[in-house]
This record gives sequence, structure tokens and C-alpha cells, in this order.
Amino acid sequence: MSEPVARQSPMRLSVPANGLRAGEIVLRFPSLDDVDGILPAFTDPELREAGNLPAFDREGLLASVEELPVLAERGRLLALAAVEAESGEVVGGGTLHHLDSERKIVEIGYFVLPQARRRGFATTIARLLSEHAFTLGIKRVAAYVNVGNTASERVAEGAGFTREGVVRSMPKPDGRRVDKTLFSLLPGE
Repeated sequence: MSEPVARQSPMRLSVPANGLRAGEIVLRFPSLDDVDGILPAFTDPELREAGNLPAFDREGLLASVEELPVLAERGRLLALAAVEAESGEVVGGGTLHHLDSERKIVEIGYFVLPQARRRGFATTIARLLSEHAFTLGIKRVAAYVNVGNTASERVAEGAGFTREGVVRSMPKPDGRRVDKTLFSLLPGE
């Protein structure tokens, strides 16, 4: 008779109570007070397209904010607001999503609001989230960037990611399918 195999508990997506900090940026769960600052990323078609974000109105975003800690605990989504450390102003956001706890792979997403661009925030968000994922036991962070989104490609490369190639017909939140460039980052890179 063989011995029972020990069941491995699923990986959890978490963040310290005070968030994650790198330089001027703090990544933390968004609060209800952050909703109006984050809302443009979910209502502006150009921002949604570039960030592969779902369409939310204010009420939908308010409802989702309260669910975010539960989604993280279940390993489904770690969605964080990026705020300036001194002012607390929302400058963007970042996510860890599509966690594959068996293979220890997670996908990353990031966005920066127009008024906060060209200050290196997106690269900081991508690198900080990736480093945090490695502390959780992740062995590969993947970034899927819409083909032709050169700004996001530069962010991934600036954060240390390696371009791997084009993945065809990837789904977007609105149901369309597009080609995306795959980037990856491994621990120690």
C-alpha cells in the first residue's frame, strides 16, 4: 500500500497591510476613497485597450473594490492601486492574475494614468509587483502586451523582462481576441 501524497495548499496572493513600496510609489489595495482616481482607467476606451482592463462604471468599480481582498486570498487576482507615497494620489495600478499555483506562474498587468506618465512609474510598478510575486513562491512572471503597444513593451523590458515572442489570438476582457507579445521575468533576473 502506498503512502498518501501530502496535498500542497494552493498559493495565495497577498500583500502586507502597509502595501509595497519602491521609491515614490506604494502599491496597496485600493480603498473606496481611491475609486474616483482609478475610474478613468476603466472608463476611457484608450486606457482600457492599452491596459487590457474590463469596462467598469463607478458603481461597478465600487462593488469590485470591496471584493479584492477575497479574490487575492483565493489566488484569483491581486489588484493594487499605485499611489504616490507622499500625497497618496492615485497614479496607476498593477495586478497579479491568472495564478497557476501548480506551475508557480502568474501574469502581471500595470497601467499609469495620463497625468502621471513619463516618470518611470509603470516600470517601478512592474518590477515591484514581480519581485513581490517571487517572495510568494512564484517562479515565472508573464506579461502579455498587445502587439503594437510599444510603450508597454518598453516598460516590460525596462523592468527586466525578456521578450519571448508573439502569442496569437489571446482573449481580452470584452471577448475580442488579439495577438500579444509575451514577456517573462524569472527570479534573479
